[in-house]
Amino acid sequence: MYNSYQDEGRPMQKALKVRLADILNVDLLAGAEVIAGEIGMDNEITSVNVMEVPDIVEWVRPGELLLTTAYSLADDIEAFNTLLPLFSERGVCGMGIKVKRYINELPESVLQTANQLGFPIIKIPQDVSYGDLMKEIFSYIIGEQTRLLGQINQFNNQIKNVMLKRGGMKEFAELISQMVACPVMISDLVYKSNVFHAEDKKWRAILERVVPAASSNTNIQVDPGLTEIRTTSDLIDGELVRRFSIPIYFEENLYGYIYIWDIDHCIEKSDLFVIESATSLITLHIVNRLTVTQRENVHRANFMELLQSDNPESQDRAILDAEYYGFNPFDYHQFVVLRLDYLDNNRSVSLRSRRIQETSLLLTGILSHVQRKASTRYIYATKTNGIHFLLEFDQNLSAETRNKLTRRFVYTLLDIARDLNVAEYCYIGIGLAYPGYNKLSQSLHEAQQAVRILQTARKKSSQRYNFFEEMGVGRLFGAPEIREDMLNYSDEVLQPFVNYDEQNDSKLLETVRVYFEHGGNLRKISEVLYIHYNTIVYRINRIRDTLKIDLKDPETAFSIQLALKIRDLND
Repeated sequence: MYNSYQDEGRPMQKALKVRLADILNVDLLAGAEVIAGEIGMDNEITSVNVMEVPDIVEWVRPGELLLTTAYSLADDIEAFNTLLPLFSERGVCGMGIKVKRYINELPESVLQTANQLGFPIIKIPQDVSYGDLMKEIFSYIIGEQTRLLGQINQFNNQIKNVMLKRGGMKEFAELISQMVACPVMISDLVYKSNVFHAEDKKWRAILERVVPAASSNTNIQVDPGLTEIRTTSDLIDGELVRRFSIPIYFEENLYGYIYIWDIDHCIEKSDLFVIESATSLITLHIVNRLTVTQRENVHRANFMELLQSDNPESQDRAILDAEYYGFNPFDYHQFVVLRLDYLDNNRSVSLRSRRIQETSLLLTGILSHVQRKASTRYIYATKTNGIHFLLEFDQNLSAETRNKLTRRFVYTLLDIARDLNVAEYCYIGIGLAYPGYNKLSQSLHEAQQAVRILQTARKKSSQRYNFFEEMGVGRLFGAPEIREDMLNYSDEVLQPFVNYDEQNDSKLLETVRVYFEHGGNLRKISEVLYIHYNTIVYRINRIRDTLKIDLKDPETAFSIQLALKIRDLND
């Protein structure tokens, strides 16, 4: 069983920071005691200052630890209740105080104020020199930052070595997993893939069935919160396991996530910062891979265009490269066109540009899935809003087998579109299969026409794929070169009905539509329209007597049905 819950929910700050709690590790603070405000011990400490005058408020800086003997407030110790809120407001990380010299103890009211503010007060051993303590704290801060920078540099070099050896996400996941001794998964939002690594066999099995944080597949723009390391808890096999999510992003684009399950509660924030420092290199790996993919696509698209050319010389040039692209000139070939249409063409120029970029990355992800799932041989080329697949079948296969393989490929595309949450925007057209390569342009034209019909009819149908050979007379309606003529024809044939309905507030056109849908069965028409049988008879007679249109005349009936079909497909 798997569920996910948000923890307290704050994203982690990005910095090479040392916590106030960390400096308790220095030798001179071995006997120190936190007497108030303990919840603020995660505050970042950047420097140390000494407070022996009451007007120091104007001089303090964020991240400072103030050391004091309370000498200046010995006669008015309650003044701390006024100072502490001011220190907290200015970002002072805490206070170290020596007692027994000028004051014996801090009053309970001061301790309560510190607890309410989450402002740490640390009791410092009596024999510790402020000068020695400041020197040791500064050395510790610089040492910790140097150590963390060294870890970052070392880990980045390890990532670079993986890249130089042509490794990828699998090797990155293994490297991160070994560093933190925890299960790791890297989710690539561009290629829509997840790779994971765990030394423990049990956790390898768990990660194979647990895919957290479903991500948006049509929007790669980074919201401010998405650039932060986040902590969530996953309920896995009845136990809550803390998971860290480290975004892989650059500029305005989110490319993926690194997920780490802290199974032994051993991961430190410094570990996460080290890993986060390498995400720019992982992004570079994704972008480089994407660039190579796009360059290959340019060459593939050019090859496919030459194959479809009417110029024999162009086709001959393409055939010279056929073996390189895995193209057999003697097999059967068939185009399948996948197109994405978001119905938002009226958006601003900047948003349209963003949509083009998002679509390009999404198409890359779709192709990545197709390459993993499809068994049919194909060559592909991506376009601005879709992909052209050129399927290839052994010349000895029967037409029935070819048809089965094509349908399996189309259903795979539909499954992928559903998995990536873009099924409602996806349209697939399938041309006919032809032997050789001389009719490739015809198969592509058929597939494109099938897609256009789907897009035209989307308001009336939820169908997402169209086989050209099954479209019947509808094959004609998607051709852009005759679309305007056909619409004019439809208007001309149906105009008498439209005019009569407008002038008489009647529904003759609706009646005619249902009349042909039910073969002229008047009683069925009456049932469908929920009106009296005599009313239907009256309307049919009105069409015959007033409009002088005989619905029983074969040629008239054909013209009206054709006009209705054209209107339906273009509404």
